[in-house]
Amino acid sequence: MRGWRHDYRNHMLNKKLTSLDFADAEGQEIRDRFFKIKQDEDWINKGINPAYYTLENLILIVVNILGGVALSVSFLFTKVPDGTKGAWFLNTPLLILAVIAIVAIITKLTTASGIKAYNIESGANDAATKMNRMQRHTEDIQKDENRALDMRIYNQSSQINAMRLEAIDNGFAAMRKKISRGSAGLLRAAQSFLMWVPDSVMFLAVGLKALAGAFTIGTVTQYVQALTRVSDCISNVIYNIADMRINAPYIKKVFDFMELPNKMYQGTLTTEKRSDRQYDIEFRNVSFKYPTAETWALRNVNIKFKVGTRLAVVGENGSGKTTFIKLLCRLYDPQEGEILLNGIDIKKYNPSDYMDVFSVVFQDYFLLSQPIGENVGCAKDYNRQKAEQCLREAGFGERLDSLADGLDTYINKEYEPKGVQFSGGELQKIAIARALYKNAPFIILDEPTAALDPIAEAEIYKQFDEITGDRTAIYISHRLSSCRFCDEITVFEDGKIAEIGTHEGLIEHNGKYKALWDAQAGYYGSC
Repeated sequence: MRGWRHDYRNHMLNKKLTSLDFADAEGQEIRDRFFKIKQDEDWINKGINPAYYTLENLILIVVNILGGVALSVSFLFTKVPDGTKGAWFLNTPLLILAVIAIVAIITKLTTASGIKAYNIESGANDAATKMNRMQRHTEDIQKDENRALDMRIYNQSSQINAMRLEAIDNGFAAMRKKISRGSAGLLRAAQSFLMWVPDSVMFLAVGLKALAGAFTIGTVTQYVQALTRVSDCISNVIYNIADMRINAPYIKKVFDFMELPNKMYQGTLTTEKRSDRQYDIEFRNVSFKYPTAETWALRNVNIKFKVGTRLAVVGENGSGKTTFIKLLCRLYDPQEGEILLNGIDIKKYNPSDYMDVFSVVFQDYFLLSQPIGENVGCAKDYNRQKAEQCLREAGFGERLDSLADGLDTYINKEYEPKGVQFSGGELQKIAIARALYKNAPFIILDEPTAALDPIAEAEIYKQFDEITGDRTAIYISHRLSSCRFCDEITVFEDGKIAEIGTHEGLIEHNGKYKALWDAQAGYYGSC
């Protein structure tokens, strides 16, 4: 049950993270809050799941109290013989009141010690946040098979271990500093000692009555067990209530995270489901700056896509190409200007409905360690015939025929020992097939042939017209040879559109594109 709740908590938090605006979800502040919630539960057992356990404990405690009271109620009414020394005290409610008072005072002190120790431990937990983040980061690095070659060639494992040890040393130093200020260990020792006192008081009360002749020695066991149960349960009630009070700020962290709003305007319009794919996109004076940046990533961008055309987006690194695509897909909203779909500001469309217009193959695409067909169809139940057709269109047909399990072949061996470690070029073809399977009006390829060899690259370019059909295709490319078959080329420079035209026209213009072309042509010519 507890494992299920832990998984549900992770599912809940992960679902919230993926539903946030992309600009917020990829920011360090949100990710720090996300991992801090997990750290609070993993390190000091505070958060949503512990709240469930506390509630369960309180219900069980109430049941135990009722049982203990039922077994010990006769103790209150059993009197010692008159004339016995101390009978006046043992036969009056003063005994019970004294026991209750002592138990209440000791329980209060016990709880206070626990709360103070928790506060100190919480401070130590906060001090270890950076250490915890570094440990997660280095563990993720060492499990990443894409980094395995560099780690071995450059012996980066020793560097990573040094990073981890440094983080641990710094983290524990900060924790020790926090703990030493409040002596959490002494408080915990005091708490353990005080928790023993109420039971001792109960033993003493029962023993005094037994010695005074109120009941036989054989009955002592019943009363001791019953009263001890009541005492322990009362202590646990107070302890759990205090624990709930301590846990409240941690639960608030979770609620605050779950209630984070989406700052981007959430429109309600649905995009037209046009069979003729007549979609027009226009950028009007669009400018964008990343949240932590001081300079504009894009500045006063104006462009309109012609439906059904092939558009190449080129430029040097940092010129604004990828930012342009992220804005187009509405992963970000521009600070200035507007982006229009069929003459309507894209902010007015339902975000998920708007994204259905685009199929994108990013340069750092991600595929699941699941069967090829499920990766292409993005679902457990998918159209197998369509998935196979898309794979063949993307140039993966020959490799697919060589696989014994075909579409059911697992990518990687993470979950299936018979899985296949495909090459970078093969994985990229699967990613392209996934984009084709979605069958969106716009297909965007971010460095689509970066991992392909020259022969495979030429094959993809040759088949490109057939692959895209009547879709509007957008290439982000560093290889200018890929631009020659495009209808229009947009050249970015320093966040602005420097030139727009065809390959032949831009070569004649003798501008930025010509300089980039000559640089690449000169390099290949000298080889």
